Amino acid sequence: MPCSHEHLTTLYWTVGYGMPTVHPLMKKIAALFLACSTALWMAHSHAGQAQAVSADDAQNAVAQGAYVLDVRSAEACLQAHLPQAACLPSHAAQWPLQQLAQLLSQAGIDSSRTMLVVGDAGDANAQALWERLTQVTAGRVLWLVGGVQEWQMRGHALTAAASARPRVPQFLAPFAPSADAPAHTSRMAGSRVRTSALLERDVPFRVALN
Repeated sequence: MPCSHEHLTTLYWTVGYGMPTVHPLMKKIAALFLACSTALWMAHSHAGQAQAVSADDAQNAVAQGAYVLDVRSAEACLQAHLPQAACLPSHAAQWPLQQLAQLLSQAGIDSSRTMLVVGDAGDANAQALWERLTQVTAGRVLWLVGGVQEWQMRGHALTAAASARPRVPQFLAPFAPSADAPAHTSRMAGSRVRTSALLERDVPFRVALN
């Protein structure tokens, strides 16, 4: 595309969020550009497991229990984030698989469920983690392309409340990208421990991809 999605999202939050005194018509135009750009991203994203989403779709996913992974700076994330968001290091996508598994486990993320990756508008770190999780986890991975800025501009609330989730062990699970494909590919999957006795144990996660 001649004008990248990153450029459009930057325009959107700069005009609509960073310039509160700008004419309302300009805000609507910026929002329209972002909506069109997000639609193109969604059309070109992977059809099943990975998907780029708008703020409204992200809100629906959160309401249905999606795990939120925020890769903004620690200061920004702790100050205000999506409900129940886990604050992860900005460059978590570059971590070795074992360390990434430990990170998800400690954050209480079940990687076999739906995960929503959030950053700033057009955040390259968020996109990188989105793509990495698509490759190494069995869950559905969403990316809020417009970031926290779009979330706020759509009228959805942020919170400063910390997320406290129990540790979730990570295991390997067979994964087939389609019904016709052989289930020979292994992906990391979370296994939530449901009994109180096991919750008190420090259950190790086992990840050993070749």
